Amino acid sequence: MAQVQGSCDSFCPAGEAKMRIREKLLHYFELKNGQKNTPGVLVKEFTRSAADVKMPLPKEMRTEAALTKTVEYLLKDIILDTRKPYHQAYDFIFDRLRAVRREIVIQMYDARQKIRLLEPIVMFLAYSRYRLCEESIEKFDPKICNQHLQECLTGVLCCYEELDGLESSAEPTIRELERRCFIECLYQVFNLGSPESFTRALSLPDYVRQDATFKLCFGLCLAFQQGNMYRVLMALPQLPHILCALAATKLQAIRRSLLQIFTHAYNNKQLTVPVPYLLRLLLIDGPAGLQDQCRHYGISLSADRKAVHFNKTDFNHNADLLKPQHERFVESKLKRIYLPEVLLLKKFN
Repeated sequence: MAQVQGSCDSFCPAGEAKMRIREKLLHYFELKNGQKNTPGVLVKEFTRSAADVKMPLPKEMRTEAALTKTVEYLLKDIILDTRKPYHQAYDFIFDRLRAVRREIVIQMYDARQKIRLLEPIVMFLAYSRYRLCEESIEKFDPKICNQHLQECLTGVLCCYEELDGLESSAEPTIRELERRCFIECLYQVFNLGSPESFTRALSLPDYVRQDATFKLCFGLCLAFQQGNMYRVLMALPQLPHILCALAATKLQAIRRSLLQIFTHAYNNKQLTVPVPYLLRLLLIDGPAGLQDQCRHYGISLSADRKAVHFNKTDFNHNADLLKPQHERFVESKLKRIYLPEVLLLKKFN
């Protein structure tokens, strides 16, 4: 397949822009001040490849600079646009970033070019996975988000490995090293419990394994592999912003595992475990949250609701895993960041 080099310097090629304006196919975020039929900033939308469709012309493809500006526009201007609920902004950004990813493939970019464009997309998907975790399936499909996040992560990691194997490759800058360390952390957290991710962690370059945040992530993953949920829960709130948010989407599974362990460890009619201790251990904000967990898994509370009775025969192993939720310790971290700066990997802590 011949390589096509884009020549379009705008967010949306002129041909597509004219067609969509004519056919009134503009998204809300492409309308000027939300006014109906008044075009604002258009961004090329994603279209699936078809067997009988010809290779796009250079004028229908964006330059690398235009793609970079497109990603920055989506993750600065649109992500902070509060005129519509976040799930609608997510749908728009998700679609337009898929179009960016498609052009990366068609134009056959090299590893370094791919990394620069894919890293912010990984960050956006990781953040959105947490931000929209409480939404209904009609508004947000976590499986689709997970699938695309895994694809983008795998793509970036393959590029890192490609550059590691090139003797002629230029030495990465400090900023590039920092970005890689953070993305490697994201991969570990997102694939918590996966033998493949754990094996990868052991074979990474020294500068990644010596990174402070990576050490924290690896310690958390090691504790998970060893079944030490206490250490996992103690390490999780120490993670920075997006890493902490993504890890929180695994929290309900970790809580379930620990409660299950307790039904064996404290399986005695005379034994009870104080509620305040369990709240601290399970990172639950208040008694109501713990009561929901106990009710869901068939665990009994004492009459005064100040302690929990664990009985291994009562635990409901067939109960579905509780849905991830927004956690107070994550929300406090996210409130302190400027989101575009973090998603575009300009700040890491």
